[in-house]
Amino acid sequence: MRLLVVLVVFGLLITTCQSLDYSLTKFSIAIHCPSGELGLWNAKLSIFHHSKTEYLATSGGMTSDKFQLIEIEGYSYNFNERAFMLLEVDSRCKIKTSILPGNEYEMPIPKDNGHHYAFRVYNMENAEDLTDSEAYEYLFMKYLEKDCAMNECKGSTREYVAKGCDIFKNETSQCIKGYDDTLPKYCQKEGSPVGAIIVLALVIGVFFYCRKRKRSKQNVTGTMSGSGTISGTTKQSSGTNNFNSGTPTGTPTGTPTGAPTTTGGERY
Repeated sequence: MRLLVVLVVFGLLITTCQSLDYSLTKFSIAIHCPSGELGLWNAKLSIFHHSKTEYLATSGGMTSDKFQLIEIEGYSYNFNERAFMLLEVDSRCKIKTSILPGNEYEMPIPKDNGHHYAFRVYNMENAEDLTDSEAYEYLFMKYLEKDCAMNECKGSTREYVAKGCDIFKNETSQCIKGYDDTLPKYCQKEGSPVGAIIVLALVIGVFFYCRKRKRSKQNVTGTMSGSGTISGTTKQSSGTNNFNSGTPTGTPTGTPTGAPTTTGGERY
């Protein structure tokens, strides 16, 4: 009987632990007010689930600058049901469009219990501006400075950054371009061996990528054919081509302790 009780309790513990599965997502965001200061700003990260919103983290402050770096992260449960993450950023910058900038809705929640990250910029005057090169330069200059100072530039490779840019599909290409344009400026500013190493790694990566594409293209367009006697065989080959992440200013309000009452991403 005792053994049965122990087994039941053990099974309940396993079920409880499985229900507490969650992922951590961190957003590195640059907001920009081209015509004036941002003033008072706020950022909120939340989850929308079963028609309810649960806030994961908040951040805020005051600045007289045109730019502000925001780092905000939160734990999200791996719900079996449909659930989304929401990101809201606002400031005192005067909005010049009918669309409110700094809002992302219906971002899908990763379900692999991993650590995810995303890069994003917002023109707080114009939500339709997806090519704010000044904001991207500000974002990645700050990011590179911090990562190289605290993490030996391990998160500063193009491959790592590209994964974070890919979270928001509509801005992916501009995000990566922002990194590519900022990296040489950072290295020139630092004038350090670390910067040279990053550039060298980037150049080597591009070289092998281009060479791989060239070979794949040759394999696709070139074919081999031949004829022979009855005992011979004719062969033809073709190639295929396969293409295919300081201290945060915002901190989670808490780690998961149980099933939540309820509650960044391309505009999915």
